Amino acid sequence: MPGWDETVAATTASEVSRALRDPARRWLDLAVPSFPAAAEELMAWLDDPRAFDKEFHPAAFNSAMQDYDHAAKQGLGTKAKNVLSAELAHVQRVLTPLRAGGWSGDRAPATSALRALLGKLDDHTVLRAAWRDLWSKIDKKQTSAEAIAPLRDVFLELARRAGHSLEFGSDFIAILQGVLADDSSAVTAMKAALGDILPVEAGRQDKDSPAAAGLTIDERNALCERFLALPAPTSWHVVWLVYERASMPVIFAELGDISFFSSEYVPDDAQAASAKCSSYARNWTTTDGKVLAEMPHRQGVVNVRVFLPARLYADPVTVARDHVDALVAVGKFHAGIGHGDWHLAEGHTHIGHGSSSERYFRLGADAAQQHVDHKRRSVVFSAMEAFWKQKDGSPSVDEDRLAEAVELLRWWQAAQEQAPLARVIADVRVIETASSRIGPGKWQQHLTMFLKPVWIVHSMHGHLRDTLHEALGGASDGLGPQARERRQAVAAVTRRTDDFPWIGLVPGTTQAALTELLDIYPEHHHTRRRLRTLASRLGNHDAFNEWRASLDTRWTHLLDRLVRTRNAITHGGPATGGAVRSVALFASQLSAWEVQLALEAALKNISHEAAHQDFKADNDLLSTIHNAATPGDVLHDSAVPSPPPRRLPLLQDG
Repeated sequence: MPGWDETVAATTASEVSRALRDPARRWLDLAVPSFPAAAEELMAWLDDPRAFDKEFHPAAFNSAMQDYDHAAKQGLGTKAKNVLSAELAHVQRVLTPLRAGGWSGDRAPATSALRALLGKLDDHTVLRAAWRDLWSKIDKKQTSAEAIAPLRDVFLELARRAGHSLEFGSDFIAILQGVLADDSSAVTAMKAALGDILPVEAGRQDKDSPAAAGLTIDERNALCERFLALPAPTSWHVVWLVYERASMPVIFAELGDISFFSSEYVPDDAQAASAKCSSYARNWTTTDGKVLAEMPHRQGVVNVRVFLPARLYADPVTVARDHVDALVAVGKFHAGIGHGDWHLAEGHTHIGHGSSSERYFRLGADAAQQHVDHKRRSVVFSAMEAFWKQKDGSPSVDEDRLAEAVELLRWWQAAQEQAPLARVIADVRVIETASSRIGPGKWQQHLTMFLKPVWIVHSMHGHLRDTLHEALGGASDGLGPQARERRQAVAAVTRRTDDFPWIGLVPGTTQAALTELLDIYPEHHHTRRRLRTLASRLGNHDAFNEWRASLDTRWTHLLDRLVRTRNAITHGGPATGGAVRSVALFASQLSAWEVQLALEAALKNISHEAAHQDFKADNDLLSTIHNAATPGDVLHDSAVPSPPPRRLPLLQDG
């Protein structure tokens, strides 16, 4: 198996292996629900216990159905659809009359059909079909990155639903990647799991041997597919978490399978920690002492150990975190403790399947301990000074409207510090308030009229920058030494680091960089697929129009989902975490623009509508792109402008 600095030949197997890396990170945009997530959201609405409300329910059901239909069409491959054909057809059959009747009929048959479909998603036959879909798409060199992304994400989601651990260091991912790389030890281990060889033969394998197993790429694919038919191993799990700004009246405490440790009293030596603490926690392992010794040791921190008994868990860390946090939330509520105390820190340590994995803990520091980034923070004062001069130099400032605009700004800023659910509520309040200052129409119609074209161009700019950043600074696996040197040379010209660690792009260099990078990356590399798609869209009006149409569709789905989520929150309806997270950034971006326009309208003493019209005229480049020789003639310069104009509050800036 090649070392980390060796070149791996670009093949279908190597590209599939790269697709399995970092399974917690989606390739598909978070704003686009996966098929399982869309089906779960539709189920939540079909199961809505509230009395039918003809004012809210039909639009919500149509929106959830719209997401489901799109996810079924775009998010499932042909082979997965074939395996699910009976269940998919049954769901459509029972939903059709319900839909035609305005959703006011009996929803029980549809609920039953959808529940059966969701149950089938846990079957290993669907997982194997999803693997075949992913493999067949990657096997074709001309497949776009956007066609691969949903199939990669749904395969990993189905694997998680089947009970396979996808944590960092996952044995499941490691053995698949090992076989795809033709690693002899991984091939032997997989054959032993399948019963092709005796375990004693597997034990004779030299684990330090780098020898290849000698399998062809097709043989590796077939072996992996057979492996996916095996049930996920049941296992106990231990998850360690940290709460900061917390304390207890005792040193150790145990509530069922949850153990709490006041961290300042825990020794930082593994043996001492085990000797002192093992009698307080059930099912203590030899690894626990080492983990506890490495946990934070300071006053105001409580370390928590959660034991999960042996069974299948789609995501044991989330199960443990939700279990403890619910208990803490109830305790805080009854004790009258504020939101800031007993705060769950980011990070965890997970022990399971005979191994340990970790996501580093990030604790809040005291103000004196925090690194002061003077350069970034001084920008705040500079912005304050510029705003003051603009306000002080304008004799026509509308002070009342300026006060309201600043109040909207406070709502928007408060929203950024909240969980997604609270953030969406605050952002929509900003949007609704701004919309009401223009006219009595619905706020979603206001957004489509004034902000949709700007959002489409903004999304295109973000895609261009993100693709180039990945190509210039992403992992270099799959690139030979010469290709790496060429990429480094392109990056030196194209990337600007004068505001490090924030890395930007140099104006006027992106077009040449795109051409050069396309020549650097080999076939069967996901980054090349992304570059090729971007180059096609920027160089061809037909491809660009298809891109624009897909963003039109995404806008419609996102806006309908935002309305659905807002109404569900307001009126006690279903608001699943996935749906809320998928619209959170969208709502934040739109509300940021609304705050900007409210400030400008007050400073210039013009109407809100005039400010919106000016904003749309300045930032809607779609007609300019249409008249250009190629779309790239406009998008390259506008995505990385030179010299930069006064910046809008863009949340996805590159």
